[in-house]
Amino acid sequence: MKSPVSKITLFLFAISTLLCIATRGNAQMRPMMIPLTTTMVITKPAPGEIYGNKQVVTMGVGGKTYKFVLNDAYVDDPRGIIHWPDVWELVRQYKPNFNVTGMGEDTFAKMQPGETLTVRGMFSGNNQTYEVMGTEPGGGNFAPGQHY
Repeated sequence: MKSPVSKITLFLFAISTLLCIATRGNAQMRPMMIPLTTTMVITKPAPGEIYGNKQVVTMGVGGKTYKFVLNDAYVDDPRGIIHWPDVWELVRQYKPNFNVTGMGEDTFAKMQPGETLTVRGMFSGNNQTYEVMGTEPGGGNFAPGQHY
């Protein structure tokens, strides 16, 4: 003898199963992050230069990795919630720290030893991507004032 199962019971069972699967699947995914406008002032070190206690950042362009001294960096977060140390905590464990894309990605390869460059770009924490939006020679707004 068959026991009658109402359609509502089957519907509720199906919904609860889907919710369990969806919740379990989302727990394993990394949360999506909104790209952040980030500015870095970097200097290409001379060959054999000792870094001492200077912070070093590595940029991956294509299959090559470039190493720079990080002079200054900040995040343009209008809410003031995310700061450079938060970004650094995300990328410091990776080699290279940033995977560079964008129109100015070849800029890093063209830098000469001792040259300082201000790089503005969009950073995405999901895959450590740094998309270059623009560059400016020197320290930009961060350079010490010049007296004539």
